[in-house]
Amino acid sequence: MMLEFRAGKMHLEGKRVVPDTRKGLVRIDRGEEGLIHFQWLDRTLNAVEDDQIIFPEEAVFEKVGQASGRVYILKFNTDDRKFFFWMQESNADGDEELCASVNYHINRPLEILEEEPDTSALQTSEEMVEDDISSRAGNIVLPNLGSGSMSDVTSSSGPVRLEDLQRILSNIEPGGINSDLRFGLGDIFRPDLIMPLMGTLPVEERLASYLPEGPWTPEDILELLQSPPFRQQVDSFTYVLKTGQIDLSQFGVDPSKCK
Repeated sequence: MMLEFRAGKMHLEGKRVVPDTRKGLVRIDRGEEGLIHFQWLDRTLNAVEDDQIIFPEEAVFEKVGQASGRVYILKFNTDDRKFFFWMQESNADGDEELCASVNYHINRPLEILEEEPDTSALQTSEEMVEDDISSRAGNIVLPNLGSGSMSDVTSSSGPVRLEDLQRILSNIEPGGINSDLRFGLGDIFRPDLIMPLMGTLPVEERLASYLPEGPWTPEDILELLQSPPFRQQVDSFTYVLKTGQIDLSQFGVDPSKCK
């Protein structure tokens, strides 16, 4: 666990953003797959309700200036997602420091996470005196917002989701993919290596569930493997695996046996 602090979340009602009066907790943690998770928990139930995977330079956490009360927003630069929170810590003087800490943790390069130990210096204790959360929530006023200002938060505390993997691949600069890699997945998906498998293994049957609907011949599969879009994605995925941005154990591979 890197950081956590008490904060309620807010939700959209019509064109207004209103506070959820429950006691909440924002937690920033590193998942088993090695990626940064921004989570919101119901403190009463001690349950993770919302979970967002954030990549470096993808989002910013900042105070909402036009709102009364201690209201903060997590907004993404890569899409229109916006999530609002209201501070429930008893000491408002620490809000600015917490905000800076959030931005520090969500924007650290992934490589640094391998070298630096997690810190919980700003972790708050549940033994601290609780303020009257419901009454404070009622005093928060936000300006009217369009219905598209917020999007649903996906709850997920499991492995990397497909959309997250796609975001990893789309954020990689193509120019630097192969500069430091001596061997990649593209070296495996070669016609001279794949063609013999087509006649000896049930490749078509095993691949059918991962391909678009319709008949697929061995020649069609070979053509797909050699297509520029597929090769680019293979190179990108090689980069993700080589740099340790995804835990190999999710694919049934023991990381300790790989270099």
